[in-house]
Amino acid sequence: MPSSESDSQPSGSAAQGKKESKWHKRFVQQRLRGWSPILHARNAELYFLAVGVFCLALGIPILVASLNVVEYKARYDLAGVFADLDSNNQQELLWGAGDEGVLVMVEIEVTKRMTAPIYVVYELDSMFQNYRRYVRSFDPDNMHDGLEANKSGVSACEPFTYITGAPDAAFPNQGAILPCGQISQSLFNDTFELSARRRGGAAARELPINSSDIAWASDRDHLYGAVNAENFNTVPALRGGRGVFAPLNQDQHWMVWQRPAAQAQAQKLYGRIDSDLEADMIVTVLVYNRYNTYGFQGAKSLILTTNSWVGGKNVFLGSVYIVIGGLAWLAAASLFITYNLGLFWKRGYGDLSLLSWEAHLQPGDGRLRVQSRNRAGEHRVVPQ
Repeated sequence: MPSSESDSQPSGSAAQGKKESKWHKRFVQQRLRGWSPILHARNAELYFLAVGVFCLALGIPILVASLNVVEYKARYDLAGVFADLDSNNQQELLWGAGDEGVLVMVEIEVTKRMTAPIYVVYELDSMFQNYRRYVRSFDPDNMHDGLEANKSGVSACEPFTYITGAPDAAFPNQGAILPCGQISQSLFNDTFELSARRRGGAAARELPINSSDIAWASDRDHLYGAVNAENFNTVPALRGGRGVFAPLNQDQHWMVWQRPAAQAQAQKLYGRIDSDLEADMIVTVLVYNRYNTYGFQGAKSLILTTNSWVGGKNVFLGSVYIVIGGLAWLAAASLFITYNLGLFWKRGYGDLSLLSWEAHLQPGDGRLRVQSRNRAGEHRVVPQ
């Protein structure tokens, strides 16, 4: 039976599949159209010049902006009564103080004017928050929907899921922790009070620390829910930091802590000062020292810093761009001197006489000669 006209014509999907299969065949066989520029001295100079212009145009503004950032740093974990103690005695002093903490004082001398907003940052040295098991100890469902979110009983927070490591009827909800995980359990609990006075002056004014909007908006609005903490750092002998006494999506210090630092020197935003600090001022910092870094020989510091369009002080990034741009321009200058000015010997471009397979011994004299062909097909013999 003769086929109908509709049967003889391939369907649209079949034609599309055939077209895609041809493209896939060309792709896997590396037959796609492409552009492979032939590098020679002239266009290599242009490439190096372009790279140099790009890197310098990016690096110089970054470096200038970073150098304009005003930053002061004061270490406080060895201040006051902790100065002359070893790590064991420092820990015992900290544990004996309990929730009140040990009050210590440090002073920061402001030698250059700082314009608001001035960011208050605390730094923990040797605090390796990028350790894999530490980072994985986090359950977003637990922190968004509460204890009811974990139906299977399996959580990435193990072993920081229950107060005693297993369900215990002696605690509410069998001791289930909300928020769970080692990141939450090790929550930073030092607090700061700041005041400023003129050099040589007696009167000091308080510097209020604004802690609003220090966490990411996505964390406040989406990642964490309006759930209250349960069984969280309530047992002094088992806790690692302070408790959470507000709904999770309202405790911004906790939300800031929940984002692990990428480096061993963990820097966390504590708040900001919304007034300027003039030069020749002394900032007095009262620290209620509670957080135990003495067990792992860590250091604690407080940083006052301004900001720029690229963030805080980061001289390294701008310097790297400038160095790369300078090296690219140096390479371009070397090519220009070598090839364009002809100050050094250069090989002829496209000289077929330099092909290794054209070299052979001429019969009779035994001397090595190079034979090549010009565009007309005529042989040319060059004695070596």
